Amino acid sequence: MKPWFVRSSSVLLTASLLLPVAHAHAQMPSASVSKAVSGSAQGSTTVLAVASTAKLSKEAALAIASKLVPTSGLELTNVSLRSSDSWRTFPEWSFSWSKKDANTEEIKLSYSVNIHGNTGELTNYSRYEPGASNLPYAKRISYEDAKTQAERFLEKNNADKAAQTRLYLRDMPAPKTPLNNDISYTFRFVRSVDGVLFPDNGADITVNSAGTVTNYSLSWNDVKFEKSSDPISKEEAGDKLLELSGASLYYLLPWERAGADRNKPILGYMNPFTFYLDATDGKALNQSLAPRGDLNEPVAVSKKQLPARHSGKALSQDEAAKIASQLFDLSKYELRSANYSEKDYQGNRSVWNLEYVEKSNSNTRYAYVSIDAVTGDVYSYNKDQPIVKENEKSAKKQNPENLKEKAMETIRKWTPTTANQLFLTDRSTEEGELPDSDRYSISFARYVNGIAAASGSAYFTFDAQSGEILSYSTDFGNETYPAELPKHLSAEEAVEAWWKESEIEAIYMMTPLSPEDKKKLQQQPSYIPQRTAKLVYRVTSTPMDQPYFFDATTGDWRSLSSGKTINLHRPAPDDLKGHPAEKELLLMYEYDALSLEDGKIMPQKQITRGEMIEMLMISLNQGRHYPMYAAERKATYSDVANGSRYFSAVEAAVDRGLLDKNASKLNPDEAINREELADMIVRALGYNKLADYSGMFQSQLTDIANTKHRGSIVIATTLGIVPTDKQKFQPQAIVSRADAAITFTRFLEKRGEQDTQPILYRE
Repeated sequence: MKPWFVRSSSVLLTASLLLPVAHAHAQMPSASVSKAVSGSAQGSTTVLAVASTAKLSKEAALAIASKLVPTSGLELTNVSLRSSDSWRTFPEWSFSWSKKDANTEEIKLSYSVNIHGNTGELTNYSRYEPGASNLPYAKRISYEDAKTQAERFLEKNNADKAAQTRLYLRDMPAPKTPLNNDISYTFRFVRSVDGVLFPDNGADITVNSAGTVTNYSLSWNDVKFEKSSDPISKEEAGDKLLELSGASLYYLLPWERAGADRNKPILGYMNPFTFYLDATDGKALNQSLAPRGDLNEPVAVSKKQLPARHSGKALSQDEAAKIASQLFDLSKYELRSANYSEKDYQGNRSVWNLEYVEKSNSNTRYAYVSIDAVTGDVYSYNKDQPIVKENEKSAKKQNPENLKEKAMETIRKWTPTTANQLFLTDRSTEEGELPDSDRYSISFARYVNGIAAASGSAYFTFDAQSGEILSYSTDFGNETYPAELPKHLSAEEAVEAWWKESEIEAIYMMTPLSPEDKKKLQQQPSYIPQRTAKLVYRVTSTPMDQPYFFDATTGDWRSLSSGKTINLHRPAPDDLKGHPAEKELLLMYEYDALSLEDGKIMPQKQITRGEMIEMLMISLNQGRHYPMYAAERKATYSDVANGSRYFSAVEAAVDRGLLDKNASKLNPDEAINREELADMIVRALGYNKLADYSGMFQSQLTDIANTKHRGSIVIATTLGIVPTDKQKFQPQAIVSRADAAITFTRFLEKRGEQDTQPILYRE
């Protein structure tokens, strides 16, 4: 929910306009209003004047807001009124209530409600109650039920907007079954104009696991929708989108990849349909709805590799400072400090970081230079510039083409060893004149084998009038690339693959403000420009819970975060229909802890130690995958090396005390037995220290007296997590996938009954 007091046109009132104003000011953040309301007659007049801008009185707005809040036992703690401005073009009343613990003053329950000052319409709503959704896992609300609650809330509290919106799910992946009890679902109801969606407007509603609406936010503009007399059809738009699309190859480096593959980029194609199509003339538009320029061929800074400025032993401080004085005008500066980093974070390079200060004491200025200690390349440069008065500034500005050439020449001089890998990419039709800003920026991208690299760039900032370089920075990662471009699928094949995962839809998009409107807004903050929306076509791709790309060498879809192969349309197992553990097995399959074999989940197959560890770690990380570890992480077990599928899950389990780190091997592909499973579950619940006192537990089980994990077995069976026949536990018996899935689901239910998240002890 948007705060009520962030706009300069807000005036904060107290729960009663008659309450002393000094009290109101004490509750008000310092940034909430542009002028403090004093206790003088003039201040009271200001309050009343602002209140008069709303057609709805405070009492009338409060009566509407109170219908959404069970005010009994709650204190009305704040009232504010914000006048209309360009951000929200209507006056808005805001009310907040709270109930506090009498002893601790901690908030036990609070509400905030915003009401349209002219129409009485609900614009924002928020409810906060600590622990309200901390229900047992089995009792949390389902996604479908939450969706129904959201629809009912909108219909009940804003029927007018409910009739003008549509629940939009295309951009949201199918939700996974929650692994925690304290979850929430958010739904977007998008404004519809004559059957065409207008994504800039709509209502967002959040429902917690108890089925309670906790947040509601309405965004709605007074917009003129441009009507086209003869818009192109959806079919024509599809043909045009395909014609204008073009897939480009990239070297991609998944950011969560671990182990030996961490610095090995993957050759892939990103989504080629990230532009809009004008529904009137069929021309391509960029994200700002400006005509999309043609991308010129990247221009190499140098066609050949240039020799390094330095070779041999690493530069000393004096040698690095000498290079800096040769390259930069530092005649009025003296070296203030020098820092040597043996392994710089940008690629394990040795770097000198030099800081200079101007000798004059009248106006202290600094300069900073970073130099590679091995090659002498400059990685960054920045120098404070003297303040130029407005009347001393020149109206004449540099030619962009001249600045681009100067930037390329500078890279060849300052950073010669990487000049042949840096390329200027220029959308010529979008460059145009220099902006009104005093500065002009130029960036370069790194290319390897003619393909955009996973990392590497250079960035310049120029003074737009003088053409002086104000700052420069370049960075390269330490990934490795093949000597030659691998054999790969064509751009046409990539476009076809992405097209199969795409849908075309016509939407209205808000057009950017005109330069005139922007200027008026700067001069008149209260100015409200007339907004317009344009009819365009866009392409949406199959939504996933993670970004993905098309592997150019294998034709697979891969996660951009982990690099793992993913299935955009998960097939249903062939052998689960009607199985007693169908629901539980589907849960583990949903989170990739189990994989299909010839289309089957195979419920009776033995579950491996690695599979169970992986599922437990995913559940302990709120349904997300466990942390990724750097290549430097030493493997705890000799048979789970850095780079193994289970490496990160196993290391995370070791760090959280779920596994014995003193063992030499884990045998992740072997079947887990019932005793190990019980111990793992108890550790995940945080009861492993309690389990150490196994002698204090009585049990009727006759076959656990000499087991290694007797305490864990008693706890797990007493809680009903691991099933038993009350007489024998069979500690060495293997565990089927079905039994493991049932055990895991019971673990989730018991964990949900805990008052807090489990405390995990490290050993």
